[in-house]
Amino acid sequence: MTQVGIIGCGGISRFHYEGYEKAGARIVHVCDLRPEAARPVAERYGARWTSDYRVLLEDAEVQLVSVLTTSSTHREICQAAIAAGKGVICEKTLSDSPEASAEIARAAEAAEGFCATAYMKRFFPAAQQAKRLLADMGPIISLYARTWQPYAELWDETLGEWTKERPSAPVRAYGGGALVCGGSHIVDLIHWYAGRPTRVCGHTTTREGLDFDRATNALFWLPSGAACHFEAHWHPLRYAGYERNGWDERLEINTPAGRLDLYTVTWNQPERNPALLVHQEAESGRVTEYRYPAINPFHVEMAEMVRRFEAGEPPEPSAWDGYVVDQLIATIMESARRGEAVTLRWADLG
Repeated sequence: MTQVGIIGCGGISRFHYEGYEKAGARIVHVCDLRPEAARPVAERYGARWTSDYRVLLEDAEVQLVSVLTTSSTHREICQAAIAAGKGVICEKTLSDSPEASAEIARAAEAAEGFCATAYMKRFFPAAQQAKRLLADMGPIISLYARTWQPYAELWDETLGEWTKERPSAPVRAYGGGALVCGGSHIVDLIHWYAGRPTRVCGHTTTREGLDFDRATNALFWLPSGAACHFEAHWHPLRYAGYERNGWDERLEINTPAGRLDLYTVTWNQPERNPALLVHQEAESGRVTEYRYPAINPFHVEMAEMVRRFEAGEPPEPSAWDGYVVDQLIATIMESARRGEAVTLRWADLG
């Protein structure tokens, strides 16, 4: 039985510790700077708790840790955990810069350690089926990917108080707005399905009074020679999307053999509706809808992470996968600042 430590007991943590519980792992130590956050989780699992992550890493019982703190702290904590011989599952984004993410990935590689980046949207059954189907569909000739999330208050005449602190809450926690918070998951799916882009052209928009992007658009040149149009928007359309609740997130992937349309569901309420995959075959015109029972992809993700850790298999998504997303985000921002396309240079490929 894998014994787990939880570092960071904020809102995302329940998806990790409940997933570990369902996977049969045992939570033995939890950490948060706020005792009122750490104590209830510790009591739920009969675990120890601390406000110092270093104390948790010194615990010989802990084998695997989830790092669930703000992105700016990930490099320090992940490197300390790797040095302590612990397996690591780090919530997205892997860090707040591609340079820091590459450092984490190199440290894990040198230690031959287990270091994963938690991008749970790969674990929707519909997303997994899309990956399987693509293996036999030929090269991608076009890809459109979007994440539109409802933040109508960002379009009101008067902005809410949560936007007025400096840095604002999204910048403190993630380093940005629509692109980093929501877009990072979709960027991960793009490179998982289509490979690492070779060039990027990006554009971001905001409004007076915000210190983060309200919308980001990018064009990726893909290894197949095709292009991908990517959108991340915090928008005012309350009833848009597959669930008609403003959550409008999908990928359209075209190949010579057909088209795949993947629709995801609201990230923190995934049990309400299942993600949907629609497969249209080019030659026959046959359309197949893959509808699965509504599940929590975090639970599938944690079960697979524990399985791989116990089997001595490499993690997926790995730390290098996390680096790829962070490099793409940084390059979109660089392109937007420069007003021109930027060629990618990957730290792990020389």
